[in-house]
Amino acid sequence: MKNVLIIGGGLAGCTAARELSSAGIHCCIVEQSRDIGGKVRNYGCKSDSKCNNCGLCAVGSLWDDIREDANVRMLCSASVIDLSQADGEFCVLIQTESGKIEERFTEIIVAAGFQDVAQTAGAGYDSSDFPRVCTGNALELLMKERSIDSLFPEQPDSIAFIMCYGSRTRKERAAYCSQVCCAYSTRAAKVIKQYYPGTEVVFFYMDLQAVNPGNYAEELAARGIRFERCRPAEISFEGDYPIVAYEDAEGKKQKRFDYLFLNTGIHPDLAQNTALADLTGLKVERSGFLGYVSEPLETGVYLAGCSRFPMGILDTIASARNTASILINGEARGSNWEHKGGVQ
Repeated sequence: MKNVLIIGGGLAGCTAARELSSAGIHCCIVEQSRDIGGKVRNYGCKSDSKCNNCGLCAVGSLWDDIREDANVRMLCSASVIDLSQADGEFCVLIQTESGKIEERFTEIIVAAGFQDVAQTAGAGYDSSDFPRVCTGNALELLMKERSIDSLFPEQPDSIAFIMCYGSRTRKERAAYCSQVCCAYSTRAAKVIKQYYPGTEVVFFYMDLQAVNPGNYAEELAARGIRFERCRPAEISFEGDYPIVAYEDAEGKKQKRFDYLFLNTGIHPDLAQNTALADLTGLKVERSGFLGYVSEPLETGVYLAGCSRFPMGILDTIASARNTASILINGEARGSNWEHKGGVQ
């Protein structure tokens, strides 16, 4: 009888657990945090006057479903510290709050997610020292905690977004597109303009994804959102207020803003992924994400979600469902399990 270990209790891990449970398969989620849900628990809906298709609604009642599921065990504040194979099973040593326990599993799904942005690109702008500079996580919290009639303590005159902050160059450890930054930031900008139509909103960008069907850039411009195609050279401050120095076709310029959002992407947790690769026989790709050495049906070790490469909410759900389907049926739903997503 199958008994599956799921490493990571975020969106991918919990989605996989629910899929396995629906097939009558028992599983155990090992989650380092004190509760399941991962980073998605702090994401906010980005609807303005209408739904902007951010995907958050697709999460639905997932967390409650997992807590109430008799086929799913949860070990929070826990981590896998050793793993071996014997008699066709995995013998796993797990560190819990109350001590070490040893369990046996038939398969393993690694769904450990990605690194917290506070440890990566945005670390130089702590919110206590730079209250008007925010990373992607802070932007998500702003969307989540907004009231009916306000987002900020006061109406801002101007807001800047810097795209691809901490990515797209090897120097910043992420020479790839994170797939999610254009989507969450432009949707959030539409929300800001809904609350404050007179606020100037400027994007400093190199490339822009077409997030929704049609001419997405034209739709944003129609709302008064301006785009400057350049990479800002420097961020300085006038008191708490950020000043962005940049260069366009007319030459060097600088502008002060009330708030500055650094559109941080998805970074692999290299230390965590290296440890997981050593334990499970997976490999660390050149990008820092995890990859397969052999097919999971041969090894019994599967990957789901952003452990593999950057994904948005809907792609993460699809990835976890596909992984569960491979494990249950020996085949994926629709897409090849070897698909590499946005990491080149």
